[in-house]
Amino acid sequence: MTSSPDARPTRLGIAWPRMLKHKVLYTFAVAAVLAVANVGVVRLLLQESDGIAATVNVAGKMRMLSQRIALEVLAGSLTDTSAQAVLRSQQATFEQAYHALHDGGMAFGMAVRALGEGHRELLAQVGRDWQVYRAVVEQYVQQQDARMPAGHAARGDPAQVLSAGDALLADTEALLDNLVLHARDVQQGALYGAYVLFVLDLLLLLLAYGLVSLQVLRPIRGLMRQCRELAAGNYAARSGARRPDELGQLAEALNESAAHIVRLLRDVEAERGLLKQAKAMFDGLADNTVAGIYMLDARMNLIYANEQLAKMMAYERDELTSGFNLARFFSPATYESVVSQVQARFSGRIRSSRYECTALRADGSPIEIEVFGSAMSLNGQATIIGIMLDISERKRAEASARRAALVYAHTSEAMVVTDADGFIQDINPAFTVVTGYGAAEVVGKRMNLLSSGRQDRAFYGRMWRSLTETGRWSGDVVNRRRSGEEYTERLTINTSYNEDGSVNCRIGLFSDVTEKRRREASIWHQAHYDHLTELPNRQMFHDHLQRSIQSSRETGLLFALVFVDLDLFKSVNDTYGHDEGDELLRLVARRLSGCVRGSDLVARLGGDEFTLTVHGLKHAQDIQTVCRKVLRAVEAPFVLKHNTVQISASVGVTFSPRDGQRPDELLRNADLAMYASKDMGRNQYCVYSPDLRERAELRREQLQAERITDGGVAVGAPEDAPTVVPAAQTE
Repeated sequence: MTSSPDARPTRLGIAWPRMLKHKVLYTFAVAAVLAVANVGVVRLLLQESDGIAATVNVAGKMRMLSQRIALEVLAGSLTDTSAQAVLRSQQATFEQAYHALHDGGMAFGMAVRALGEGHRELLAQVGRDWQVYRAVVEQYVQQQDARMPAGHAARGDPAQVLSAGDALLADTEALLDNLVLHARDVQQGALYGAYVLFVLDLLLLLLAYGLVSLQVLRPIRGLMRQCRELAAGNYAARSGARRPDELGQLAEALNESAAHIVRLLRDVEAERGLLKQAKAMFDGLADNTVAGIYMLDARMNLIYANEQLAKMMAYERDELTSGFNLARFFSPATYESVVSQVQARFSGRIRSSRYECTALRADGSPIEIEVFGSAMSLNGQATIIGIMLDISERKRAEASARRAALVYAHTSEAMVVTDADGFIQDINPAFTVVTGYGAAEVVGKRMNLLSSGRQDRAFYGRMWRSLTETGRWSGDVVNRRRSGEEYTERLTINTSYNEDGSVNCRIGLFSDVTEKRRREASIWHQAHYDHLTELPNRQMFHDHLQRSIQSSRETGLLFALVFVDLDLFKSVNDTYGHDEGDELLRLVARRLSGCVRGSDLVARLGGDEFTLTVHGLKHAQDIQTVCRKVLRAVEAPFVLKHNTVQISASVGVTFSPRDGQRPDELLRNADLAMYASKDMGRNQYCVYSPDLRERAELRREQLQAERITDGGVAVGAPEDAPTVVPAAQTE
């Protein structure tokens, strides 16, 4: 089975029409079917009611007929032949009605349906009563017949007729009552059916209204809203209806119309924008403060000049547009060249041109200009439109650049220009003198071509970070010449930026400072190292001690200051001479350096006094190992140039920050501990404790008292020498 092309299947498989007119027809057809159904249902209800009414009527007539028969029999009016015929007719009519009620048919001129099962028992009882009643009536009639012979049986008993009639009447009334009740039930059911039909009709009407609202009213309201939006100028409004009917087609037509209007408006707006843009571009060009804009006719007269041109040439703008001839801008010789350029454009030999020349201002002063001109048609007339630029500053800059190029080529400082990534773009001759590389060998390559490998990745990372953040970097770099020789250069790098802030190039300026740095290093070494032992001297020791105190304060770790004084050194110096003494000091320095780590410091304070700064101690007891190594190293025999000697050392130890946090305080503490070890018999080490200072103070007081007693003559040990400290005070 095929469906109409104007219909689409629903979820129930029903073909729903696509077009609005078909939907209306479909709705009217459904309404017509509903009306016919209502009429049919009402007709059925009426037929049911009529049938029941006919049945009740027949039952009532049967009751009345039975009573009529009884009355006529008792009245004795049935003795003649015609009356008996009437009686038989009435009996036949009663039985016909009975059979009509029992089987259905015609009775009393009415069509009667057969009674249902609920009435058949009563109808059967009426039938039995009728048979009895009929027999009694016939017997009574026979007995009342006047033609009976005399002496026949006695006349019939009316009581029997009445009794049989009452029984028939009672059963007939019972049947009638039952039928009346049934009729009332049927009528009640019909009423309920009418209610149900009304509710069904109401639901169908609501459904129809919903469909009409959904399929017709809602789309129409949407189209109305869209029309109002379009009328208000909102051409972006679109209908969301996607329907195949007339309303959907109307919505699609409105959407297409709105889209077409939007495209037209966009095109119009684009045209306006282009016109505005062209006007703005010309106005922007004309109103600029850099270039002079002019228009020139075929007679060499200016027909337009902007404010900048007037300002640049020192004329009033109105004067330039009032028949001003181009010849007034130039000297005769220059004007001849300019006219040839203009005529070439008017004749069409060239479309546009560019040239530089010297013009004259209103006061006669010269001005260097650059001219750009193109031929065009204005109101049907050949016209030249052009731009004049004041290039006087550029000419001066070019002259300055030429001078800078001379400086660049002849300076003794090496120069190199790289791009933002370090690729070499240009070098000067001094670069070749310093590095040995010519331009052909380095241009296009990175600066790491000169790298010696002395600087690590972190060094170059800091350099590039500084260049990125500040655009500058300065410092010493050890590089390698083309010959392989290493040299030290003092390098300064500056960055040149573009107007947008991006890097244009980087300029490096450097000179060979190898000898200068060697001299500076030699001077610094002499100032910070002992010339005899090559150990750090007192100045460097104090700087290092200050940094160690600061580091200990920040990390919380102990460091030890070990003071070493050589025992019997003076005897060696006096006995074998200063040369042997100096050799002994050099050997002692070498052995002391071997007793500590590379991160520790061994220094010579002067004479036979040395110090060791030992860092990163977790426990104070860790210094004992170092002290024992020092004592063993010093007490071992020393082979000098001509002699072999044996000495010992007295060692004092103090800790920071435990014993103090000032350099002078730590040095005094170590010195006190060293003297304590000497008092213990030399070749000992002693760790500083506060009672050493108390004993030293007590000793000073005793010595002072002795001086006063002896008249100011010092007696005993030196003032700074401590008393002997028992071995139990050492760690």
